[in-house]
Amino acid sequence: MIRAYGAIRFDASSDASVEWEDYGAFYFVVPQVEFSELEEGSVLATTIAWDDSLSWTYQSAVDELQSTLHEISPCSVKVNRSTLQTAIVNLNHVPTKASWDLAVTQALRMIKGSQTELVKVVLARCSRYITDTCIDPLELLACLKVEGQNAYQFCIQPSDAPAFVGNSPEQLFHRKYLNISSEALAGTRARGKTRADDFQIGQELLLSIKEDTEFTIVRDSIKKKLEMICDEVVVNPSKALRKLPRVQHLSAQLAARLRNEDDEFDILNALHPSPAVCGLPTEEARQFIRDYEIFDRGMYAGPVGWFGGAESEFAVGIRSALLGKLSCPGI
Repeated sequence: MIRAYGAIRFDASSDASVEWEDYGAFYFVVPQVEFSELEEGSVLATTIAWDDSLSWTYQSAVDELQSTLHEISPCSVKVNRSTLQTAIVNLNHVPTKASWDLAVTQALRMIKGSQTELVKVVLARCSRYITDTCIDPLELLACLKVEGQNAYQFCIQPSDAPAFVGNSPEQLFHRKYLNISSEALAGTRARGKTRADDFQIGQELLLSIKEDTEFTIVRDSIKKKLEMICDEVVVNPSKALRKLPRVQHLSAQLAARLRNEDDEFDILNALHPSPAVCGLPTEEARQFIRDYEIFDRGMYAGPVGWFGGAESEFAVGIRSALLGKLSCPGI
């Protein structure tokens, strides 16, 4: 089965900044080489294309594939590493704290006022790090793999462009034929240092009125979005703890059956963006973000994943970074 892997901008209708311009509104590739680890074993799949009428023969395609396999063999060493030998030499945040406070104040004013229907908006901050050495995207991905139990690790990099690397805990959806599942994730607490401490923190998260309000908005919104394209939407459990190595969240699992075999972009259009990364109502929140965020999110908080055949899976591209050299504008 041929799969296409890639990502979509958080706001595909907005103009891309310099550092994101190589990605366009969306960026997908069909890999030449794909290695999959399955419960019953591993699969190494290759994809080639040829056209004898264009002097790109089958043998030419096979020769290029063999060359590619030889080039990527050292990558297996990189993805098994778990530490980075680098240090941060400079760090700045966009926006500044003063600008951030102004945006939050304006958001609260609009939510509490009667001029709009806005009930939730999620603002983001861009942190720019300069390190003493160049970081290899695959080595960073290996570190995320060690830290990222029960999460989606990803690395996407157009030719001669920065790499988009991340470790997202949040599923946007998984579809297989007409069956589709999604997840509501909101509310955050640190993990405890001891089992008793961890349990206490988890209970505080479960009982927090503020966190429950935020989580309910996210869960119910995703359910309504699924009901637009599905029948028999089931939420089970309605609220539970999702524990990750460093943090824990409130979560709910949603399952449904599509009314028809919509293609992935119809499903993406229905489910993205979720209130967890944008707000509610969607368009009011997205417009607020356009007006008050002074940097380009790019693929951050957008869908990242794959599709092929009768199956697809996308995560929300959070806990991510754009990784490039200083010679790249905007990095």
